Amino acid sequence: MVDDRRAEQELPSLDTLAARLEYLFDRIRPTPEELGESDEPGRRYTNKEIADKINATAAETGVSISAAYIGELRRGVARDPRTSHVRALASAFGVSSGYFVDDAAARRIQEQITLLRELRRMDVKQVALRQVLADNGLSAGDTHLVEQMVARLRAVADAGGTSTTPDNRR
Repeated sequence: MVDDRRAEQELPSLDTLAARLEYLFDRIRPTPEELGESDEPGRRYTNKEIADKINATAAETGVSISAAYIGELRRGVARDPRTSHVRALASAFGVSSGYFVDDAAARRIQEQITLLRELRRMDVKQVALRQVLADNGLSAGDTHLVEQMVARLRAVADAGGTSTTPDNRR
């Protein structure tokens, strides 16, 4: 399909951990529950917010991280994080930890995020979304990830006052 090839060509190269991490910061947004009343809906996460998400579960996971270290990872200054940090970063963004170490997993998650944005634009309902994803061979785990991303995108749009209802399509 021509559209599939075009979408694949538009995906940015994720050849370094820094590029993969930056891609998540660029595409995944805080939920309304994570935003304060004075926060701008749809804004990017800060390094501190991701560090806080990771550190909030430190008692359970034994993993803590600083905002400064996340910044170093994003800039490519730090290039060899501990496995526990990779897992914690993946968890904070709601993706598989394989995203950071496996090219095929990274490409698959990129494609899922792209699909998610398109599905959101098309206002696909959750039941229909599950069927589309299952028909395309996505696992139950991948389907759950996409559903979470759709919910997150809708929450961000709702908090920003934008609507994608049939009466107000973009």
